[in-house]
Amino acid sequence: MQNPGGPGPGETRNVFIAIALSAAILFGFEFFYNAPQRERLQAEEQARIEATQPATTAEGQAAETPAAPSAPVAREQVLAQSAGARIVIDTPEVDGSISLEGARIDDLNLRDYRRTIDPNSDEVTVLSPMASEFGHDAFFGWEMRAGENASTLADAFSGWTAAEGARLTPDTPVTLTLAAGDGLSIERTIAIDRNYMFTITDVVRNASDSAITTRPFGTVRRQGMPQDYVRNQIVHQGLIGAFGENNNLRQVTYENANKHIRNRARGRVGADERLEDLQGQGGWFGVTDHYWLAAIIPAQDERVSTYFDARSEGAVNDYRAAYRGDWHEVPAGGELSYTQRFFAGAKRFELLRDYQNALNIPRFDDAIDWGNFWFLTRPFFTWLLHPLAQMFAGWGVVFNFGLAILASTIVIKLLLFPLVYSSFKSMAKMRGLAPKMKEVQERYAADKQRQQQEILKLYQTEKVNPVAGCVPILMQIPVFFALYKTLSVTIEMRHAPFVGWIRDLSARDPTSLFNLFGLLPYDVPSFLLIGAWPILYGLSMWALQALSPPPTDPTQAQIMGFLPPLFTVMFAAFPAGLVIYWTWSNTLSILQQYVIMRRQGVETQIDKLIAKRFGGGAKAAE
Repeated sequence: MQNPGGPGPGETRNVFIAIALSAAILFGFEFFYNAPQRERLQAEEQARIEATQPATTAEGQAAETPAAPSAPVAREQVLAQSAGARIVIDTPEVDGSISLEGARIDDLNLRDYRRTIDPNSDEVTVLSPMASEFGHDAFFGWEMRAGENASTLADAFSGWTAAEGARLTPDTPVTLTLAAGDGLSIERTIAIDRNYMFTITDVVRNASDSAITTRPFGTVRRQGMPQDYVRNQIVHQGLIGAFGENNNLRQVTYENANKHIRNRARGRVGADERLEDLQGQGGWFGVTDHYWLAAIIPAQDERVSTYFDARSEGAVNDYRAAYRGDWHEVPAGGELSYTQRFFAGAKRFELLRDYQNALNIPRFDDAIDWGNFWFLTRPFFTWLLHPLAQMFAGWGVVFNFGLAILASTIVIKLLLFPLVYSSFKSMAKMRGLAPKMKEVQERYAADKQRQQQEILKLYQTEKVNPVAGCVPILMQIPVFFALYKTLSVTIEMRHAPFVGWIRDLSARDPTSLFNLFGLLPYDVPSFLLIGAWPILYGLSMWALQALSPPPTDPTQAQIMGFLPPLFTVMFAAFPAGLVIYWTWSNTLSILQQYVIMRRQGVETQIDKLIAKRFGGGAKAAE
């Protein structure tokens, strides 16, 4: 929004303010959501775990923490030691095993996801045994009530049995049995679909001479922070679920859970006080990482009491999301059947939405953190970016999300064209007023107030809106935020490649000007990673500025000339997908603005450059 005739009253100040606000927005994104949050806070507190917890509580919380050595143990070592008491899981999407101790689902890897962009890197591990590093599991149990006392029929240590060679696949469910004593037994059937959903069906049989009262419970727990944890305020990581009377979304970050633990140690929180403790019907709850989710879905017609809790278990913090179901009576000689589900896998939008619709799970696709501005981010991804990517994928395009970003830019440009066209027309008229404005400034140079009045009168006479140039920029801000958010939180963008050297649209451009984009055989520090796409963005910004005549005020001219390199450095730290979007958007804006200005008969700096270099080529072309 520069004054093409020169610096008007307070104009230099306004330029400084506009630049400061722009820089604040960009640095704010980086400060709060990116760079300072990239510290790898791996869980070094995995020193030891308490041997056991009390056997039972009146609330149905059974002994849930297995004994552990005094130092972290490798996951592979724990699995090898318990290999004889495990059921193999083998599906197209996951591999792992189920421990017969407690029937714990505590070993699960995702076949289609790797820890890095290297296709030979390890599979992503979602669940690990609790006795190992980064323990994370789920288990399901039963509690029996006798008067005011409660005892467990099945807990995290119950010894289940299964047929020899039992193997869980999408086509072959497995059956486990537990002799609970006094004529009581439980038969558990575990099935899994071709994605990440387990179905657990328990049949509690009562062969005793008297009726019993029992209820189910289940727990998802994690010990310590995730292995690849990066504190990032733009995406929720920690406890999550939709439960309570209205199945509202509940979220507690690891940081807030740790604060709860510290407050409990200082006596500011009661020993039995939990982070969340609500009653309602159905819902879901669990623990989420950046891209992965482990969540229990109880029977949706069951009234349950669900809670989040966090405690210090020796030298490690323990996070858990758990529930207790309704009490049910099982008559003598009778049985009770109960079915619940467990999801453990990638938070793919389409998959979560399908489960939500098919199984009537409330707000299940909100496991993806759409944020407070969900009305921008969710539609942008679900209505525009994702459908476009699916269309390109259907055509066999590998870099489908990169093309979807380019195509979405065109769609947005077309939707905003009427506003942008009106804005650019107004800007072109302002540039045509440059001689008259310069005359007014020179005539009233000694009287700034009169100068401002005459300029405003000129705007009114010529029917020009001096702030019209802000409209295209303001309309881009919601798109900027929506794309930044979806690049940061959706797994579909994780490790999504683009043409050339961009192998992950959700990460920054890995190349650097300071080693000639990899031609020189050395790496550069992260603060010098100014890649090719950020440089292309800077060039597009410079070209967009070149459509306007430079400010006559030397200070403004210096500031405007400094913006492209400044924004190039700032954009170097943003996800490559965002930089590609903005570069492409600038390119389209250059073409759009040039055509509109030429139709208005306004000569641009590009025309002057062509005329200077090629001897009037622009005039001839006109």
